[in-house]
Amino acid sequence: MDADCVNVGTGAKFHLPTREDLMKCFDEYDMTHKKRGVAYIFNNENFKDPKLETRYGSSKDTADFKTSLVNLGFREDDVKVYSDATAKDMLRALEDFNEDNPDIKDNIDCFICAILSHGKENDIIYGFEGEIELDKLLYCLRPDRCPSLTGVPKLIFIQACRGSKPDAGVEKDDACEFGFEEKPPKIPIMADMLVFHSSSNKHPSIRDKNKGSWFMQTLSKMLKEFGTTYEIMTLLTAVSKYVASLEFQSSDKQMPQIMSTLRKKLKF
Repeated sequence: MDADCVNVGTGAKFHLPTREDLMKCFDEYDMTHKKRGVAYIFNNENFKDPKLETRYGSSKDTADFKTSLVNLGFREDDVKVYSDATAKDMLRALEDFNEDNPDIKDNIDCFICAILSHGKENDIIYGFEGEIELDKLLYCLRPDRCPSLTGVPKLIFIQACRGSKPDAGVEKDDACEFGFEEKPPKIPIMADMLVFHSSSNKHPSIRDKNKGSWFMQTLSKMLKEFGTTYEIMTLLTAVSKYVASLEFQSSDKQMPQIMSTLRKKLKF
């Protein structure tokens, strides 16, 4: 037995899924609430530490992404932009989500958070002043910490380097457990969340100071053109494919990474 597995014993409520059980896994999130959702955009372009360069082009990413959200049905006043937030500011904004949005329970389709900043290995995000682990920010959105978002899909988009190891790519070879009960189950604390990183761990993200970043520009364009046509995983996979097809200078590559605990299909 795997040393990290939990032996739940004979009293565990589990049975091999039947076809009927599996069919229940193909339902969709309800996207017909009073509001499309609430979105937070943390646009960190300038930094107190002189070693951290100004992220020219990030404001364009922010404006284009906000436009894509409005096109998806978000109200402009429900898209909140935080400019050059410190690490503490970002944490406080997410910690205070319930207090700052008292009327959203059962009224929104989803929550979106975009973080545009410098970053480094092990998912460290830089604020204007200080740095913070991404996990600490995501922790604020758990159902036990943010009850109003229980069961609500939370889409997190991270435009930040995750290291400096170059990705040169490789030449393409053209030859080439669920238990169900009558009683509604509890929701796992990390359920209903999707985190889409602009690059894979230990690798950088590429940004043009005039045109914006590969990742955010592609994401915004994809949402604008096809946001209501395809399911979210199809859309984001297409974003990954396009970004992965691009090359920079000495053939450096960039590979976005999707991490998802969504329990249902999501289509705007």
